[in-house]
Amino acid sequence: MAATHAVPPAGAVARSYEHTERVVCAIFMLVSPLILLVATIVHPKHGIAKTDGAEYYGAAYEHTTRFYIAHTGYFLTGVTLIVAFIGMNRLVRPTHPKAAFWGLVLSAMGFVGWGAIDGMDFMTFNAGRFTAGSQWAGSLGGSLDHNTMQTYIDNALGDNFVLIPVFGVFFLLIIGLVVNAVGLHRSGIVNFFHALLLPIGVTGVISFLDYPPLEIGSGLCVCAAVIPIGVRQLRARHDATAAQAAAS
Repeated sequence: MAATHAVPPAGAVARSYEHTERVVCAIFMLVSPLILLVATIVHPKHGIAKTDGAEYYGAAYEHTTRFYIAHTGYFLTGVTLIVAFIGMNRLVRPTHPKAAFWGLVLSAMGFVGWGAIDGMDFMTFNAGRFTAGSQWAGSLGGSLDHNTMQTYIDNALGDNFVLIPVFGVFFLLIIGLVVNAVGLHRSGIVNFFHALLLPIGVTGVISFLDYPPLEIGSGLCVCAAVIPIGVRQLRARHDATAAQAAAS
């Protein structure tokens, strides 16, 4: 006779996987803001407006290692914050599915803009790295002409054909975070001020690259917005009480 095996009920399997999703997202809620905070602390100040080309390029040329660590940190923040946001979005879905849906859709599109901005930063890093006399000159650097690369970065920052679509898509992330924040507040997960800390912090990170105290403060806003929810999610014993734990 064929051997028979006990098959767990479908509901039990679903509940078990919900638990896995909650824990994984909660871990990313702890990790992602800390990566961002380190990046804001290490980051050498520079502007990104078309009038700040010399400062932007100079940061990559004169502080190549810090520039690389910071902007790699921003890139990894974007990668991990997606998962953290999905975890926060799951808390909204049961009671406010419309806010959860549009918050997720807009944020997902906006994270593409985040990645594109990081691509510009890595381009600038290489422009500084491969210039003669840079901090990484030699085996890790190069011998490109300083004035030529400076002009290239100036032109890149003034290219609206690139900047308008990139920052336009990035702005969708801010809108999505605000929509989800409203959902978090209406679901009773957090108060409205707490809910707004995440979009405020993300906006600050991109806006205050030239002002280190405000840049670090923006990183702290993201930490204050996300980490407490992650801790509460980890403490919740099962998924059914996760939203209650987040709201407590």
